[in-house]
Amino acid sequence: MTETPAPTIVVAGAGLTGLSAAISAREAGARVVLLEKGSREDVGGNAAFSGGLFLFCYDGPDDLTSITEDFEPGMKADRMEAPPYTRQAYAAELSAMSDGQAEPRLVDRLAERSLDTIRWLAAKGVRFTFNRTVGAAVRDGVLHIPPGQILTCTGEGMSRGFEVIRPLLAHAERIGVEIRWSAPLVEVVRSDGRVTGAVVGDGGETVPADAVVVATGGFQASRELRRECLGPQWETVRLRGTRLATGDGIQAALRAGAEKAGTWASCHSAAVDPTMPSPQRSEASPPFPLHGFWLGVLINRDGERFVDEGPGPWVKNYSKMGKAIMRQPGCEAFEIFDQRTAARVADEFAGAAEPIVAHSVPELAERIGVPADRLAHTLEAFNNACPSGDGAAEGRGTAGITPPKSGWASPLDQPPFVAYHAVAGLTFTFGGIRIDPDGRALSADGTPVPGLYAAGEAVGGLFYGDYPGGAALMRAAVFGRVAGATAAQETKRLPTSAAG
Repeated sequence: MTETPAPTIVVAGAGLTGLSAAISAREAGARVVLLEKGSREDVGGNAAFSGGLFLFCYDGPDDLTSITEDFEPGMKADRMEAPPYTRQAYAAELSAMSDGQAEPRLVDRLAERSLDTIRWLAAKGVRFTFNRTVGAAVRDGVLHIPPGQILTCTGEGMSRGFEVIRPLLAHAERIGVEIRWSAPLVEVVRSDGRVTGAVVGDGGETVPADAVVVATGGFQASRELRRECLGPQWETVRLRGTRLATGDGIQAALRAGAEKAGTWASCHSAAVDPTMPSPQRSEASPPFPLHGFWLGVLINRDGERFVDEGPGPWVKNYSKMGKAIMRQPGCEAFEIFDQRTAARVADEFAGAAEPIVAHSVPELAERIGVPADRLAHTLEAFNNACPSGDGAAEGRGTAGITPPKSGWASPLDQPPFVAYHAVAGLTFTFGGIRIDPDGRALSADGTPVPGLYAAGEAVGGLFYGDYPGGAALMRAAVFGRVAGATAAQETKRLPTSAAG
């Protein structure tokens, strides 16, 4: 009796999404060919340049300590208090930050599979540590953890995401995933209504396949698509992530019958130091995100505030600050602090960015090149609008000014003043391929395109105006894993192997 050959799954893109899909499909019994547009030095996609933060559901301390018992310095305590972060809370937060536009079925699947997928990553060798990103702190011998983000991968600084990629790549190679470097997906081949292969590279080689999983990222690295979809001012924006995400995989999927989803006119864009170069290889750091905005104010070059800097913890708002800056004159801004917060910003949120220091408001205006009278008026109005008493806290907002600062409002009246020049850094785009919760690419009539799957930043429908920090890496891992497993399971049931 002849043994039925294992189906062949082609996964395009060797980032967190693609590696998760490839490993999942291989574990389900498929032969897997993983195509990476770049060289081995480019492995990891955008995840390699991330802070390694994952947003997942948990019921309490036991769920967290089942994943890791590593703690950042100063976070180890005799006892831990960690109120549950439920699926309902996850879904509500993501939906609220998308103004109710996120596809409910995708939101539910992300929340439902998040904890299990974190454990799956840990089993593959990804190391996690307790992180103080959203306010976890030790008080009276107890580690108090606010619901939500708490674990990052183990590593240094804010750009530690390559430590997620390194063990997954090693695991993929160990279990027999065939990886082809410098092999971009050019076209998805279909015959008799279903996918039969993938065209690769300039030479037009066709890799026969029973299914193709598109995990090639967004289109943020394409000047043309940025101009067309985001607007002309985005054509020359600085990139924070991979230079290889030019939308090729998305376009190939659309030509193969998939439908667009989500908002193609929005993106994740943080404030960054304009002197830092965009990254080239995946172990390099991206332009450092200037995440200290919530401890001060953001000023445009007219000397005016233009955004609410404090609606909650920075990790829930940083991904929209770049978009706010892009709407300002010259697409630039300045983050301004006084001595209440300047040391903390320099230590935690500025990286190697050079501060601009001034001993008075007129000197500060001259040094950053804004009108002195406007800056003085803006800071005076802001200071008068801050609540009485010293210190900044999440519930302390301004009163009587537009835009408000709805939290962490504290007067800027203790010189020397410190400013950081900020521009937008584009991380990834929000629009992409329409999928169902199992990673199947959907056509215009809502039916699956046979043999075509997609996941990660290549898909649309989850993120719109903004999203909670940590949900992007979680999306990559959850839907990459789901798409790979679905592709392997469904191709096993084919009457013959298209790749055979």
